[in-house]
Amino acid sequence: MRTRSTLRSVLVAGWMVALVVPQLRADSVTVRVADLTKIKGQRTNTLVGMGLVTGLAGTGDGDDYLPTMRALMSALGRLANPITTVDELGGSDNVAIVMLEATIPEFGAREGDRISVKVTTIGAAKSLQNGRLLAAPLLYHDRAINDVFAYAAGPVRVLDVQGPTSGIIDRGATVERDVLLHFLARASDLPFSSSWIQPDRRYITLVTDDPHASWAIAHEIATAINTELSETADLPQVAQAMDPKNIVVVVPDHQDVAAWIREVEQTVVLVPEGQARVIVDRTSGTIVVSGDARISPVIVSQRGLTVTIAPPPPDGQPVQPVAGQSRFVAIDPGSAGDVHVADLLEALKPLNVPVNDRIEILTKVHQLGKLHAELIFEE
Repeated sequence: MRTRSTLRSVLVAGWMVALVVPQLRADSVTVRVADLTKIKGQRTNTLVGMGLVTGLAGTGDGDDYLPTMRALMSALGRLANPITTVDELGGSDNVAIVMLEATIPEFGAREGDRISVKVTTIGAAKSLQNGRLLAAPLLYHDRAINDVFAYAAGPVRVLDVQGPTSGIIDRGATVERDVLLHFLARASDLPFSSSWIQPDRRYITLVTDDPHASWAIAHEIATAINTELSETADLPQVAQAMDPKNIVVVVPDHQDVAAWIREVEQTVVLVPEGQARVIVDRTSGTIVVSGDARISPVIVSQRGLTVTIAPPPPDGQPVQPVAGQSRFVAIDPGSAGDVHVADLLEALKPLNVPVNDRIEILTKVHQLGKLHAELIFEE
């Protein structure tokens, strides 16, 4: 790898920090395909329901919350103890109506598996402490599917960090029917068209995670798989990038599916450096820099603090400190001198520059067109 160091100077309010910055940074890393992607079909599924928590010490919804009273009447009716009027339930402040939510793991679940259930009040209950959920059905979150996938019941463990009106039932739901995920697809099942895709073959689709989704990485993944596995598959091509997020991979007929997917996921990919980004969270004061985020020569003055980024002089002599600037001035970067954003932040750190001022400096530099990266604000 070629490296060439160039002197860069960051001048801050009379301070000069000389930075030796490699012209060519390490711009790629090697990772497994499994670290960048998941297989289409590999996803969690949410089950939802509604139930009653009993055994509350006077902290339930109370008689005035009619949805709870109606649900309690219905529950008693199913247990051969019918109630004709709400008045018969006087003093029922030890019951609360709750919403239930459970997550099927990303690789599915089989009948008899136990999964945890989140419990949240929806009425006037003040606390679920010491409460117990009566058996309640859990449905798939898609209302078009009405089958009961699990039943939930058991003692509620209140989550202190979320307050007394929410909790969890550890392994409180029993799966009643298999939830199996489908990873293989025929050509007719794929949303892509390509002369490479054959109708009589089986395929899986690798989906890159959002931070890595790009044409460059999709191409690298497909290239790596083709290089490593074409001979094993006895095919000239086994993978093709269809868009920045999806790579279709053929499953050879003579290969065991599980073993083949393992080989695909273990394939090593040389990942090029991602898009240059500077992500700013104003609430927490966090600044995250990724990629080759650079700043061209510029002078910025902020609250009496002057930052000068300048190209090195032809004679190689250190740049003299510059202070007292009171306006924003962009310097022509004719000699292509620049610094990495991380170098600027490091130069500001020993001067105890407040985070808000650092953010404002980056914002102004971006407005001048001197920040060569995407600037993203997260509130």
